[in-house]
Amino acid sequence: MKQFFLLVTILVCLCLNSYAQVYDGGPDNLQRGKLGNRDKLGKEGNELDSLGYNNVKSVIKSWKLTDFASRNESVELDTILGFQHNYNPIFKKSISNTYLGNLGSPYLSNIYRDRNVNEQFLPFLPYRNYMLKPEDIVFFNTTTPFTSVYYETGGPKGRAENLLRVLQTQNINPNLNVGVSYNLISSDGQYQNQKTKLYDFSFFSSYKKERYGLDFVLNQNSLNNEENGGLSEDTDLTDKSEDPENLKVRLYDAKSKLTNFNFFMNHSYGIGEEREVIQEKDTTYSYPINFIYNFKYESDSWRYKETIIDNSFYSHYYYDTKATFDKVEYSNIRNTFQLVFNENKNKWIRLGARFGIISDLGKYNTRLAVKEISFHQADTKIHNNQLFASLFSSAGSSLNWNATGRYVFEGYKQNDFELKYELTKWIGKKDSIHHGVSVLAKLNSKTPDFLLSKYYGNNQQWNLNLDKITELELGIEYFNEKRNLKIGGQINQIDNYTYFGLDTIPEQTSKGITVLTGYLEKRFKLGNFYLNQKLVGQKGSEDKILPLPTFSIYSNNYYKNTFFKGALGLQVGFAVHYNTAFYAPNYMPSTGQFFLQNQKEIGDYPKVDVYFNFRIRRTRIFVMYEHMNASIGSKNYFVAPHYPLNPAMLKYGLIWTFYN
Repeated sequence: MKQFFLLVTILVCLCLNSYAQVYDGGPDNLQRGKLGNRDKLGKEGNELDSLGYNNVKSVIKSWKLTDFASRNESVELDTILGFQHNYNPIFKKSISNTYLGNLGSPYLSNIYRDRNVNEQFLPFLPYRNYMLKPEDIVFFNTTTPFTSVYYETGGPKGRAENLLRVLQTQNINPNLNVGVSYNLISSDGQYQNQKTKLYDFSFFSSYKKERYGLDFVLNQNSLNNEENGGLSEDTDLTDKSEDPENLKVRLYDAKSKLTNFNFFMNHSYGIGEEREVIQEKDTTYSYPINFIYNFKYESDSWRYKETIIDNSFYSHYYYDTKATFDKVEYSNIRNTFQLVFNENKNKWIRLGARFGIISDLGKYNTRLAVKEISFHQADTKIHNNQLFASLFSSAGSSLNWNATGRYVFEGYKQNDFELKYELTKWIGKKDSIHHGVSVLAKLNSKTPDFLLSKYYGNNQQWNLNLDKITELELGIEYFNEKRNLKIGGQINQIDNYTYFGLDTIPEQTSKGITVLTGYLEKRFKLGNFYLNQKLVGQKGSEDKILPLPTFSIYSNNYYKNTFFKGALGLQVGFAVHYNTAFYAPNYMPSTGQFFLQNQKEIGDYPKVDVYFNFRIRRTRIFVMYEHMNASIGSKNYFVAPHYPLNPAMLKYGLIWTFYN
């Protein structure tokens, strides 16, 4: 009830504010999905800008840093009516996931091509899509301040779910922008001892004047989870009619905590004659050569604590039979130096080229063996030095490509390498005909994560000598923006695949594993009715080692229209998530990782959500009845072994953006 009154209060404030502000361009501009060229009007009933000047255009440019932080990739902010009900970060990245059923809980994508395996700190992987790091930050340059607020809530008191995202950014002057973002997930869960609480806070800034540019990020992520080990008996859910909060679970006083801190600075300096470049209808300035230096400091920590020991859940207690406290910490300092020769800007290299060196200095703090039966927390220092180079062509009218290679020539990961080639061929000219073909080829060989080789916990321990993991990836995709179509295929060949086995500790197979993937995305439109369909098919050569669902489907179907000359936007629809049954991995709280199981298949259950989305001027509101089919038919709605989905729940929320 408190959440309801809070939402009503915010809506009242929004309505009052909307009458006080009038923006040029009318409702059509609000539906384009781009934040740009919004004229603020002057006197005679119109509005002055925040500095008191008339006729100031609200223009917002936004981008992310890519290619070793040497290039700005444009990002369009989400202002279009339609997808605010799909709020869970893990389903924004992948249409099918194994997770613990609660917002903010650990997850593993069921789509192999969507899995993120490039994190330096292993415990971070099951939470990666919930949190922000410097490479995820969107930078801005604005003529007027920009603020966005997203709030979602649902569930009764004591079992409530809340999600909050706040972003505020503005330019101090035409060259300097600063911003802050804060994201919060707090979900009690519908089952016992399932609460999750995550937040991330970021302060970011960008500066660009003539030849010199600076990007800056200060970022903190924190997560606290209660670990319940899943239901004691699955049949308590499937065969009985108990309320979810009364179902017995396996752990009652186990908790995990994950923290991550990042400090990032990126400096660039242009060398040579300045030239004007028009790209994607945006005018920027470029130099023949850019010298770039960036510095990044990262600090990570993971803890697992259990004060009430349950001998029926864990097979081993190596150090303490009364309580468990395991801790792993990691810190890293990275320095990157690079020279970028911009395309067609110098007489030495007509293609674009990039050359650089990366130096990493890292330190793990883990429990290590001191003597045969003695262990204590100790530091292990590791370092790596690598070279990288790229050749690229991105100015072509119908063909772009990028070839990149990197090689670790000294350190813990010595002889690791990656070769990557990307090509996009437009059929016709890319600025006029938005359809074509993309090709990807990648080969890498990498040392398994340090924690996969050596770890001493109270419930699991291992000391392994693992070989490098080698993977070849080949993919092709046809895209057609006019027809809202994307279709593609991919093959992955993996040698020395490393995973958590049936006994919950890492294993490495000598068998080569092949994964074939095909996918299709298509939006059909019949008047004001839309049918958005996503289908992924997968087939692996070793299902017992790398289990994957054969098919995964996301179907979003809705009616959309505008009323009162565009002042009100309405969308009504339903969405379905489905994947075929497979032996989905189980979850181990004491390692924070998913591991193989062969006892029960998970899947073959459609989760259906019904939603209503509204747009009133700059405010978007949604009401959703999530998992509406929970009480219809089978109650076998597990998304990981012993971890069911939350039952049906009414949720509502809003997104508010303003420009002063």
